[in-house]
Amino acid sequence: MLGRLIFLSLLTAFALCIQAATAQGPARKSIQWMGRTWTLTDGGMAGIAKGDPANVSIDTNGYLHLRIVNRNGTFTAAELFSTENLGFGTYQWQIEGAVDKMDPSTVLGLFNYGAKAGIGVDAENEIDIEFSQWGNTCHGCNADFTFYPSTGNKSLGPMEDNFTYNPNGSTLTTARFEWSSTRIIGTIMSGLEPIGTTANVLQTLTFAPPDYAVRIPQVPLPLAMNLWCFKAVPVSDQEVILRNFQFVALQTPASSAVPRQ
Repeated sequence: MLGRLIFLSLLTAFALCIQAATAQGPARKSIQWMGRTWTLTDGGMAGIAKGDPANVSIDTNGYLHLRIVNRNGTFTAAELFSTENLGFGTYQWQIEGAVDKMDPSTVLGLFNYGAKAGIGVDAENEIDIEFSQWGNTCHGCNADFTFYPSTGNKSLGPMEDNFTYNPNGSTLTTARFEWSSTRIIGTIMSGLEPIGTTANVLQTLTFAPPDYAVRIPQVPLPLAMNLWCFKAVPVSDQEVILRNFQFVALQTPASSAVPRQ
């Protein structure tokens, strides 16, 4: 009997060791969210804090959590990229959190980024909605729209609009951009608005330049979301919750005429 108890104790201890080793094993490389596969950044990314896959999680409601976390005196950030390239269409996020009042060093980015897939280089093929005070360097702003030119046109520089919006205490925000070959419309709304509905608009911008073919990205691009540190780390841990993301591809006359199977 004593021998059996010792054996069971050793077996339990072995199982716990295996469980602990598994928990501390290699970081996740990807997650599934909103019907898509996303790769997680582990290492270098925008800003001064490295990306840590442990800072990206999905809760029981299916909401995506992005965090900046101080572990043992070192801050790490959060970032993920779609494994597929997405093209012209409507992109919309429903956000939970006071993103207008994050630590001044913190940036929430929602964006297409071609350089991730070798489609052009940095400062080309990028469409951003960002929430940040940029270290209090932009005269009170707390968000921006930034649209970079297409491949080979980096020298043109981006179209930038830094602005201040007031959600009147709401911690629920809808962010959207509509991208076509000829224009980009960025919109931020208070509350959780359904895709296709425009209401409670806090800020909007239409970018429709005459030389759209060089000023606006023209090919499908990876999509990213990140929470990162601009030139300094925050005074405390930061978190933003993305309740939902939707992408609706732009229907061209040819594609809309294709019968459904």
